[in-house]
Amino acid sequence: MNTTNSFVIDEAVLTKIPRLPGVYQFADINGKVIYIGKAKDLRSRISQYVNLTDSRPMVPVLMENAATVSVIITPDEEEALILESSLIRKKQPQFNIDLKDDKSYPYLAITKEEWPRLIISRQPWKKYLFIRGPFTQAALLHSLRDLLQTIYPLKYCSVNNPSGCINHQMGICPAPCRKNTDRTAYMANVTGIIEVLQGKKWKELSGIIKDKISKYSEMLNFEKAASLRDTITMIPDIQRKFGVEFSGKGVDDLFSFRVFDNMLFTVAVRYSDGELFSVRTFSSAALFDSMESCIAASLASFYRGNPPAEKVFLEPAILSTEQINSVTGISFSKTGGIPSALKKITDSNLEQAVERYIRESTRNNEALKELSAFTGYETDSIMCLDISTLSGDFTVAGAVWWEKGKFIKNKYRKYRIKTVSGVDDFGSLREVVSRLMKQWLSSGTKPSLLLIDGGKGQVSSVNSVIKGTVPVAGIIKDRRKIKGMEQLITADGREFQLTDSVLSLILRSIRDETHRFAISFNRSSRKSLLSTTLKEISGIGPERELALLNRFKTVSAIRKATVDELKTVSGISESLAIKIFSHFN
Repeated sequence: MNTTNSFVIDEAVLTKIPRLPGVYQFADINGKVIYIGKAKDLRSRISQYVNLTDSRPMVPVLMENAATVSVIITPDEEEALILESSLIRKKQPQFNIDLKDDKSYPYLAITKEEWPRLIISRQPWKKYLFIRGPFTQAALLHSLRDLLQTIYPLKYCSVNNPSGCINHQMGICPAPCRKNTDRTAYMANVTGIIEVLQGKKWKELSGIIKDKISKYSEMLNFEKAASLRDTITMIPDIQRKFGVEFSGKGVDDLFSFRVFDNMLFTVAVRYSDGELFSVRTFSSAALFDSMESCIAASLASFYRGNPPAEKVFLEPAILSTEQINSVTGISFSKTGGIPSALKKITDSNLEQAVERYIRESTRNNEALKELSAFTGYETDSIMCLDISTLSGDFTVAGAVWWEKGKFIKNKYRKYRIKTVSGVDDFGSLREVVSRLMKQWLSSGTKPSLLLIDGGKGQVSSVNSVIKGTVPVAGIIKDRRKIKGMEQLITADGREFQLTDSVLSLILRSIRDETHRFAISFNRSSRKSLLSTTLKEISGIGPERELALLNRFKTVSAIRKATVDELKTVSGISESLAIKIFSHFN
């Protein structure tokens, strides 16, 4: 098996690096990691090192010592930042001077005291009862701390106050300073916080908060109840930040497998004491008929050259504990499927490995020949079109250009729908295609194929305008709702089943990129229009604009909202709610 996410630094290295967020690691000729960094665009960032366009004095020295560079794909730049600091702390690379002590990033810690406290610390090397992090968003971190303190009250301050402090008077501190605090109940709160930070109680958290809201309402403490109600909406954002960490002690290995085009792709993720330590991607010929045999051979090969773990998790989880122990010769304390909170790391890297294989494969030409045979026209460039709307408001279109295996970003196009109101995909598509045809006529450049994210109705509406100027096809999800099994539809209604093939991956990636591009444009349009509309109302600033947008989503919904509904938004008083209602009505 060959490692495919580690590249020798040569003239062709930049063509192999994806333009995605993640972490990169430079290693010397002996394989020792000497520098770790993160990037929003890995290829662009690494090119600054390779081409010596980074002006920092350490870069030329670093590149003299670097022999290879490896990358780990993450869902976004924020998680790349968390992973970067975690790896630096673990591996201590010689060129990472500034981040070795992690002073830049805050942690949540429980102090090692007679009455432990929940604190925010930038000193992770100190001795704590428990510590979790680092966190990249200070506001989110403070929200999480306030939430945990509300559900599981602990002492706030480090001094003794036998008469009780203001926090005790407010009912948010058990006041162990007064010497009559139930220690058993107090330590149960400490345990509760640790379990939440270990990811063990996220499913129950909303229910616990709702019970607290009911109790505060019964006590007529409506301000506290409203504050807790606001915290429920933050739970998904808070939970997402734990995506690059794994609760537990010891060494845990996660493996994700996929067979594509007679190749077996494997992502191996290792966690050490709850923190992600490494991600490695492998590919090899799929030599066995069954997936079980492929996975067994892959695990046996991996552990012949790597130290064992205490627990192992697989996707797909089709081998029993006995089978895993037998083929590896290791007795794992626990096996099973990959926890859903961690799948985004393995899924992102696995998908990237397959896409890289497609880009570097000679099968691209074969796939385009297959597409050309189906449409009846030679195809080497594809424009894909998607409409995005929110209940008929903010209707926009995104158009993405793909050519010879690459997305051509400077040929992407955005359109605001001007002549259609309400939910009308067919009318919106006809408007956009009419505008596209004018651009093609003036520029003299048009795609070989116009791909529509939709079925026969959408294809027919587009073809009624385009009239053969450019071949048209639609892509829809399989009617049997089998994941990854899409249908391709031509202008004359012929259907073609897209199986798990190179052509299928190309077309699905084009469709998904177009969908992402259109939705991003829709969201930015909503925020822009909402901001412009609300700025006319005195008392509405950026924070209240955002709160209204998060609550109602559209201007139409805000216009229809009652005063009582508007009052439920954080920061909107009754008088301001009346002002907003009067403005729109």
